[in-house]
Amino acid sequence: MQQALEKKIIQLADQCVKCGMCLPSCPTYQISKNENESPRGRIALMQGVVQGELTLSPKIKNHLDHCVSCLSCEKICPSTVKYETLIDSIREYTVSKQQYTVTAKLISFFITPVFQKRLFTLLRIYQLSGLQTIVRNIGLLKVIGLHTQEKLLPKLSPYLKLKEYYPATSTSIGSVALFTGCMGNLFEQKAILASIKVLNTLGYNVDVPSQVCCGALHQHSGYSEQAEILAVKNRKSFLNDNRYAAIIFTASGCGAQLKSTLEQSKIPITSVIQFIYNHAQSSSLRFMAIETKHIAVHQPCSLKNSLGEDSAVIHLLNKIPSLTVTELSSQCCGAAGKNMLTHANLANQIRQPLLEQITAISPNIVLSSNIGCALHLMAGLSDEHKKEITLIHPVELLAQSLIFKE
Repeated sequence: MQQALEKKIIQLADQCVKCGMCLPSCPTYQISKNENESPRGRIALMQGVVQGELTLSPKIKNHLDHCVSCLSCEKICPSTVKYETLIDSIREYTVSKQQYTVTAKLISFFITPVFQKRLFTLLRIYQLSGLQTIVRNIGLLKVIGLHTQEKLLPKLSPYLKLKEYYPATSTSIGSVALFTGCMGNLFEQKAILASIKVLNTLGYNVDVPSQVCCGALHQHSGYSEQAEILAVKNRKSFLNDNRYAAIIFTASGCGAQLKSTLEQSKIPITSVIQFIYNHAQSSSLRFMAIETKHIAVHQPCSLKNSLGEDSAVIHLLNKIPSLTVTELSSQCCGAAGKNMLTHANLANQIRQPLLEQITAISPNIVLSSNIGCALHLMAGLSDEHKKEITLIHPVELLAQSLIFKE
């Protein structure tokens, strides 16, 4: 097992010719200008560690862990180096060497469904009881070092208990399966309900099969075996029914992982926004004007680099009358799943240019198609020196403005 992993890393790393074309696209390199914080620098470190020329020291491990897996480098690489596979593999290698941090192991435990539901209940009590206000005001969170992480917590709605089936509200033209993700019922309730509403209105019955976490955080933290266990369960739930027109997801990070783990599927796997856009190309979808006038759109790295579905949301928003749409720069937000928790300072530095853009253009609403990015951006926008700006999933806005006629 260990030898096979080492061989895999060496073979993939040898494809990198160290040309440096990846440097301008790497958010961590742009901050530090440190070669070890660049894709080719990290690949060189991987080669040195696996071949025994370098010791897997905490310093080297930090350079590897700082990678946000945005895949901007992979997208432009002239040698088509499979960087995502490389960074996941070296993290699996560090896990096998028992070099991974306690924090990362806690995160692996955090994304188990039972723990999540219990934690969600406690967090709701924390907010509703007024305890959150008290600990923030007295500065306790800063004392115990959780000030930055706690700011990521949004105002929680009641836990969303979904039905297994939602019938089309217009003439039925087919069925789709909805992947909500392990975080959807906790932090993305409005987006999930808006997705169901739009899909039903378009004429699709919506199934919500029994499902588990997509496994992205496990996979990108080096826990590949746990990720595969989750993938097996999701394959059984989603791939045993050939009547689905598509498997739909709301969070692009989950979607990228699903497309990887359900790759043998003959059923299209796509974001709800892309699905609506595809439908708009072949039917009479119309949109009405809404009160909101200025929208800023954040394009998550997983949506544009892994899925290549970033243009759909712009096309759809441009169909809404009297709406001004500004697409934010392609800069990574820094969230990177767990990185906004484990490397908060670096994540905040990466996020800062986006916050400055949003403040400068002063939109009414910011849209983002990935829950991790949304939480991270919302935490930054809620700082005292930032203007209060609403941040929602694009499907929530489309659900307000969509008119469907057969």
